[in-house]
Amino acid sequence: MVLFPFVMVMLLVSVYSGAMHSPSPKDMPVAVVGQTAQAEKLASGLEATDGSPVDVRLVSTVAEAEQLLHDREISGAFALPTTTDSAAVLYTAQAAGASQATIVESIFQPVADAQHLDMNHKDVTPLPTSDGMGIAVLFTAIGWMLAGYLVVTMVSSGAPELASLRRMVPLMAGWAAVMSTVVWLLVGPVIGAVDGHAWALLGLGWLSVFSVAMAQTFFARVFGPLAVLPGIALFMFLGVPSSNIMMSIYTVPGMFAFLHEVLPLPAAGEAIRSILYFGGDGVGGHLAVLGAWAVAGLLLTAGIDRLRRRGKRRATAEAGHITAESASAEALAAA
Repeated sequence: MVLFPFVMVMLLVSVYSGAMHSPSPKDMPVAVVGQTAQAEKLASGLEATDGSPVDVRLVSTVAEAEQLLHDREISGAFALPTTTDSAAVLYTAQAAGASQATIVESIFQPVADAQHLDMNHKDVTPLPTSDGMGIAVLFTAIGWMLAGYLVVTMVSSGAPELASLRRMVPLMAGWAAVMSTVVWLLVGPVIGAVDGHAWALLGLGWLSVFSVAMAQTFFARVFGPLAVLPGIALFMFLGVPSSNIMMSIYTVPGMFAFLHEVLPLPAAGEAIRSILYFGGDGVGGHLAVLGAWAVAGLLLTAGIDRLRRRGKRRATAEAGHITAESASAEALAAA
């Protein structure tokens, strides 16, 4: 009773505070547009900045920079003026992260000021007015995570007769379909934060909920009633700061950059972004992460169940052997 709330509080405070208390860019990929000596000098100067806040590349054209932003290979691009009476232009993609776009501007505004340049700002992939901060992406993904691991915890403790893998797989498949629909109805038609892409989001929601449910089923086999702790740690407490949604992945400790590539919540959130704002580009890798969690959960749970059944059969056989020997001994004694 004491362990559960203690660990929950420690995880919440340590993970969130540790990840978010002092955001500062580290090797954030950006581009300088131009083929002039001035552009090369600017890129070299940024690259040499103490603490390595940015990782700079030179690109030849604005079109190339915009494509890199669309592919999310860079966080921003700075184009020097082409004539003496024009302004520099900062290119960002707010749909790839509102906080990230703000950080990019904070990096390049002093550069423009130091060179006495006016700087215009162009967002190549803006967020819609219905979700100006991109928060709907985060809470949609969180809703899927909660739907996946909480239901397994409830079933395992409240209805253990349903916890066999033969029953859990169809049960969780149906539950995933229901909750995917519920979450989409809330963020779409009811609230209006998301517009369109219904079938893609319903399918993504189903995969997200089902994959987390299968992973949590494995945790329930291993940890029993305490399985909620690894579930909430992986799917929530570590997932949110590594999601690249609330805060740019380039401003949190390096461990979260790795977790961004492997945890379900970042995969679900980035897949939502890809579908809503980037025409589905790059969604395949995120779907693969979610699929890997589902397959791993299924296989590991099946493996544990098989080992336990084998152990029970062995114990039963040994008990039967002992009983037979006892009966033989009693018969001999009676004779």
